[in-house]
Amino acid sequence: MTTSTPTGRTKVNLTDPADLLAAIPYLLGFHPEDSVVVFGLRDQDRKRQGLLMRVDLPPPGLEQDQARELAVRLALTGHTGAIVAVVGGGPANKAGRPPRRRFVRRVEASLAEYGIPLLHSVWAPRIAAEVRWACYRERTCGGLLPDPRDSVAAAVVTGAGQITHASRDELERLFDPVAPETLARRADLLTGLDDPPWRDPDLVRAGIAEVNAALARADSGDPAITDDQAVRLAWALSLVEVRGACMLTAAPADSALARAAEDLWLTLAREIPAPEAAEALALKAHAAYVRGDLATAGIALARAGEADPGHGLTKLLARALDAMVPPSDVADVVLRQRAEGTQEIGLRRSGGTA
Repeated sequence: MTTSTPTGRTKVNLTDPADLLAAIPYLLGFHPEDSVVVFGLRDQDRKRQGLLMRVDLPPPGLEQDQARELAVRLALTGHTGAIVAVVGGGPANKAGRPPRRRFVRRVEASLAEYGIPLLHSVWAPRIAAEVRWACYRERTCGGLLPDPRDSVAAAVVTGAGQITHASRDELERLFDPVAPETLARRADLLTGLDDPPWRDPDLVRAGIAEVNAALARADSGDPAITDDQAVRLAWALSLVEVRGACMLTAAPADSALARAAEDLWLTLAREIPAPEAAEALALKAHAAYVRGDLATAGIALARAGEADPGHGLTKLLARALDAMVPPSDVADVVLRQRAEGTQEIGLRRSGGTA
């Protein structure tokens, strides 16, 4: 599994290995296990933070392939330096040397083929307070990790209302659908519905009203979705114009509307059967992408692809993520569309503004 973050959710002190390691869970959105995390650096002085990338540590026999893939991704995106952090991978040896040294050497050699120096490489068995960390190059380099909860990254991420999960599996479980019998029942209802579920001939207006009503229910503390609501909302999100209005809620990412809408997309992703669930999953991915949470965006896109392999928005966002388009660029598109007045049918929270 791979997590790529074009800009990171906050800046970290790249000169302090302990602080860098402590920040990793808050930059990724979860505590990694048996992972290699690569910090890409840009500009001639290599002081500007670029791509943050996490991949599972490769099994024996695939180390060289993994090293080359990491180097290629950094080279193609104009990076001029890198820092590598290994989390897990086994215990240190009797001399205190970190594990997976051969893999780190291969990463360094692959980067060198593209003229990208590996400035530093560090290891920790896990990210937690008082855990002993070490460097790959200097045997005297190491120490005890500070409490990750006291890091600047933790303060920024927590202050923004974002959650850092105990593991990637925990993050994945947020997307687990409701009971199979519930989804099967709703799939039958959708299959048997030949006409739109509203009397209003203006389907876009009716769809917007349906989504606004769901936001209002969630605002009032009633996030539950009935069978009838699930069918209506699935229809609403299938309308291109409604989906476009939904996407415009993603920026600014720290707004109350953006947070409420993203919560609704996740709820619907779990409550609506495939293939219709792909609409809500793509909206969740888009919202997470805009706020820089690429781990969540990647999981949502993977689930959307499973729900509907031909889903257009999912493919578009997946290409942007694979090309490492910065979240700020995606947010700029949303803000520009809002400024151009394309949301006359805009979404609103109950008692709030668009």
